[in-house]
Amino acid sequence: MTDTVIPGVGPDAPPTTNERGGKQSASPYRFDLLDAKAMFRLAGTAGRGAEKYGVDNWRKLTIEDNINRAIIHLYAYLAGDRQDDHLAHALCRVLFAAAQDER
Repeated sequence: MTDTVIPGVGPDAPPTTNERGGKQSASPYRFDLLDAKAMFRLAGTAGRGAEKYGVDNWRKLTIEDNINRAIIHLYAYLAGDRQDDHLAHALCRVLFAAAQDER
């Protein structure tokens, strides 16, 4: 495991107090704003990809490959192709590219 530090999470996060007087660490993250059904759709797509290509196979691809495939899925959707869940596949590929960019 690497020594990854997520900004805004950990012992140095500043405290905050809510309107009821409850105290906790402040967080810049709003996971509550992410649509739960879309996240399940994303996770299902990632799981099916792992079954087909292997777990973490996307890490063996270049960031450009993941971006290109995201664009392909978006254009396929825009062209009216509904044989695949192109939006979920595009979202997955963009997530993979963003993860690669973090490294």
